[in-house]
Amino acid sequence: MSDLASYSLQTIGLAALALVYFSRSKKIDSYSLGLVIFWTLGVIYIYAKYRTDQAQFYSNDQAFHLLIVQHYIPTEGINLSSAIPLRYIITLPAYFLSRFGLDVVLLFKFSQLVFALLIFRHAKLVLESYGIILRRWMVLYFAGPLLVFMSLLGLRDVLLAFFTLSFLFPITEKGRYLGILVVALLRPHLAAALVFGFIAEYLYRRAKPRLLVTGHAIALLISYVIGALSFPIGNLVLNGNRIRIPSTIFSIEYFSQIGLNLIGLQFLVLDGDDAGVVAASTVFLLLARLVFVDTILSPSTFLFFCTKPTQLVRQETLRISTAMFFFYGLIFQNQMITNSTRQNLPFITVMGVIAVIRLCDYGVIKSQQYSARKFEVPIA
Repeated sequence: MSDLASYSLQTIGLAALALVYFSRSKKIDSYSLGLVIFWTLGVIYIYAKYRTDQAQFYSNDQAFHLLIVQHYIPTEGINLSSAIPLRYIITLPAYFLSRFGLDVVLLFKFSQLVFALLIFRHAKLVLESYGIILRRWMVLYFAGPLLVFMSLLGLRDVLLAFFTLSFLFPITEKGRYLGILVVALLRPHLAAALVFGFIAEYLYRRAKPRLLVTGHAIALLISYVIGALSFPIGNLVLNGNRIRIPSTIFSIEYFSQIGLNLIGLQFLVLDGDDAGVVAASTVFLLLARLVFVDTILSPSTFLFFCTKPTQLVRQETLRISTAMFFFYGLIFQNQMITNSTRQNLPFITVMGVIAVIRLCDYGVIKSQQYSARKFEVPIA
């Protein structure tokens, strides 16, 4: 049997497994079915075109995950100190399952598919808790083309998006704790930003600013500054390096990156050789935004409603926005990290859910049987 035939059979088998799990009620929604079919065809196509070089397609992080499973874990064993650098949350399951002959990169891609399906299901539950019946247009905001594309890759971003959503909109209180734990094990600085968002929202609420829009803007600015100042502290804790106050926190370059980050166009001010930047022409990347419209639609809609304060999802809005600006302040001080669209996926997913809720509440788009009911976390 050829490599392509074997890989295709594995892909179809895993896709069938996902269909069985997500259709336990003997029916599956059209989105989930379409995603599984698209994922199956897309994954097979990528392998047919790139074969063993598929781990280099779009992001070499896939090659790093492959190296962990094939080299680091077998030679170094499993130890607690490597849980974060070797990303055990995703690499250990792939390592053990690969012992049965399954392709390692395919296993990473399958985990992305599963969590993409879970994002759709979780977001649907959140919307239903507000009395919103899911409509097709809503899916574009929180489970659109970017999420679908990311499910084709052996990365960690879809998983991070799901657990970020679970942290901000938990179905149970345990789900919130599990969410932040998984995020911390996969991307510690994102977890720090999310925790900061909760603290910032609490302090903002205690301050009770009279000018809500101005107060929110000031909170974002402060969050960005604290994020920038937190980088040398984190560097001290993690690496033992001496604390050095950043020489530059405010600059046209940084503000340009923030503005373009918010609408998915950060590649316009980044060098093509920077880590995390896809090797493609600016024209191609701009045209790609016609496909990945959610990278612009979700943040822009979310930011529009930040200027229209309301008690509905007010806490979640403050938490995710302050967390995002803290995150930007932090990563801009790290020359080894370049913020890419895929790293924004957790923020885009949460902002997309909030955008849909606010659209229905604001009356821009009517949803049948909608009622602005406060989302309450049930006690498990």
